[in-house]
Amino acid sequence: MKWTLEEFATKCNVSTAEIEKYVAAGLLPTNGTSGTEMSFDDSDNYWMGVIQCFVGNGTSVAELKQLIGHCKLG
Repeated sequence: MKWTLEEFATKCNVSTAEIEKYVAAGLLPTNGTSGTEMSFDDSDNYWMGVIQCFVGNGTSVAELKQLIGHCKLG
C-alpha cells in the first residue's frame, strides 16, 4: 500500500515535520523528494516503527543515524 506524507503521518501518529526530519536525516527512505511528492509504503512503515522505538527510548536522531547506517535501507 502507498501513503502520502499526510496519510503516513496520520498512520504513524506523528507530524509531517517529524517525518520530514527523519527523511532529511537519512533515517527513512522515501519515494519523492519533498512534501506532496513523497510517498511511503510498507517498508517505510517498518522503518518508522524502528525509528519510533529507538527515539521513544531516548536515542537521539544523530545516534540513530549511526545505527541505521549499518542497516540496508530501501
